[in-house]
Amino acid sequence: MMAQEAAPVETAPVAPAPVAEQAAPAAEVAPAQAAPAEDKFTAVEQELAPENLFNEPTAVRGEDAAKPVVKKTTKKFVYRPVYSASEIENTSGNVKTIYVTETATADTIDMDQLRGLIPLKFTFGLQGFIGNSFLSGDNGRYEYDRYSGLTWSIGAFALFPLDEYNMAFKTGVLFEHDKVSNSYSETYKETFGEYRFSFSQYRISLPLLLSLKSAKSNVYFDVGVQPSFAVADKFRMKSSDKSVYIKDDMMDNDCRSVIDWSIVFGFGIRANRYIGFDARFTWGINNQYDDYDVWSINNLSSKSITVGATFYAF
Repeated sequence: MMAQEAAPVETAPVAPAPVAEQAAPAAEVAPAQAAPAEDKFTAVEQELAPENLFNEPTAVRGEDAAKPVVKKTTKKFVYRPVYSASEIENTSGNVKTIYVTETATADTIDMDQLRGLIPLKFTFGLQGFIGNSFLSGDNGRYEYDRYSGLTWSIGAFALFPLDEYNMAFKTGVLFEHDKVSNSYSETYKETFGEYRFSFSQYRISLPLLLSLKSAKSNVYFDVGVQPSFAVADKFRMKSSDKSVYIKDDMMDNDCRSVIDWSIVFGFGIRANRYIGFDARFTWGINNQYDDYDVWSINNLSSKSITVGATFYAF
């Protein structure tokens, strides 16, 4: 009876043992085949996917990135590769990533900035100039006189773009002052001596300029005309021994032209959003004085060379 009970116990567990030993290598191979090679561009592709394109990060710069808030969109996007993985791997330079958003942030730049273009925009502001002024011409005695001195001007301007990048109309109003003088050895009323002549002029000028620049530059060139309206003009003549001293108001004597016309050439650079620097040459094309009997100062016209600063409102 004991031999008959032990026989089934020996034969029951024999079959499953080799199956477990063969399954163990298969389990080791399966994970190796299931793990794909990590694509280093997968994160970028996921980031540019339409459902993730309009993420709005809430973290402040320099802090840990916060989880973005995903906005759903129904817009369709077509992506076209502009570089391959091999091009990125073979270059030693840094790769800049550009994120596209629909809302402006502190780091937002527009397409003009990406392309290096500097558009023209309407603006206005204040400007001032200082330099040298010259009053010269044929004095009526077949001689050429020249008076020189300091000139300054201050005023306001406005810039009106005529196209997107290259051309604008610039105008404004300037309050100008010229004080020029010179000394000559002459005969006045049969008395020969050295005489000093000086002019002190005040006027209001309205420059009408065409401003030109290239699309990628902050350097501009100005050309145009400038009418000037005289508001005061004093003429002084005195001898070296002070025996002769004459002071006349050329406006009251009706010896001064009311409007002076000039051609203006200039150039400048806008250094930043609020400040620019300018240089101008003004060439007078009309005679400022006529019918003055005390001294021959007819046929005199003005010229000036100035530099200045411009302050933009925005």
